[in-house]
Amino acid sequence: MVRILSSILDFLAPKLCPGCGRALLSAEEEMCADCLDECATLPERRCPRCGGPADGLLDECRQCQLEDDDRPWKLAVSAFPFEGKARHWIHEFKYRGGLHLAPFLAERLADAWRTYGGNEPLDGIVPVPLHWFRRLTRGYNQTDVLAGLLGRRLGLPKIPCLRRTRRTRQQARMNKEERRRNVRHAFACRTSPAGRRLLLLDDVFTTGSTLKAATEALLDGGASSVSVLTIARDL
Repeated sequence: MVRILSSILDFLAPKLCPGCGRALLSAEEEMCADCLDECATLPERRCPRCGGPADGLLDECRQCQLEDDDRPWKLAVSAFPFEGKARHWIHEFKYRGGLHLAPFLAERLADAWRTYGGNEPLDGIVPVPLHWFRRLTRGYNQTDVLAGLLGRRLGLPKIPCLRRTRRTRQQARMNKEERRRNVRHAFACRTSPAGRRLLLLDDVFTTGSTLKAATEALLDGGASSVSVLTIARDL
């Protein structure tokens, strides 16, 4: 009887693709095949320090070898390259109220972490916080929404122990040095993460300036280790 009722509901109100809004063929599908086919993927061999392509003989890419001091985290993983469909989904999710995309993105983040960071022991997930004014005007913090969904998939609690100490400017058109100055000392711990092994969650890894500032705040607060996970890696 339950199966029959479920089939009737699927027929009357089919599950929609979060990427394009078309009806999915089955309730088990996360997204339609057309949207998935149009989504670029990162290479299988990735740098463990930034999540981007490993471009040499060593495990770490050349950029991470040059900027070792700018990578205070232990491990970095991303689900997508920041281009094409993934860029569009992130902008929809982040700026246009596209919360319907959150379950799909959380599932892909969980898959990426299980594949590239699954052996790293963790105690919880820390979303990168928004300043209170930006959260008020946007209505939600996209990484906070994802952290809850991701935590259920990985069996980890959300630990919102970070806060923004000041309002920073949007970084989309800044160069690396401008980004670094913009987020310097922009985070602090509101509760102590002492001794915890944390997974810091954000939407996009671009230069790593925001992730560095947030990681340093967690380590200064006593976290034993920090790894980072982002929806996309800007290449």
